[in-house]
Amino acid sequence: MGMRVRLKASYVIPAGFSAESKALLTAMKTYGMIVADNGSNWYVSGAPDSRWNNDALNAELGQVKGSDFEVVLMRGTVAG
Repeated sequence: MGMRVRLKASYVIPAGFSAESKALLTAMKTYGMIVADNGSNWYVSGAPDSRWNNDALNAELGQVKGSDFEVVLMRGTVAG
């Protein structure tokens, strides 16, 4: 639990994606995200907000695959 991953720099964010999805994917490329493994498939969770289009987020972010990410080794961690 707690693996850090980052969207690969080579991943091209689709031009047709919503502004919300583009912002999240750009942040995932820059800062990465934490994977909390609870035994289910990958999904992104967050706090609901009426200013976000959840239908677009679900449809667009659902197109990003786990293979589009790379593991980020933190200083002092051991791969293994």
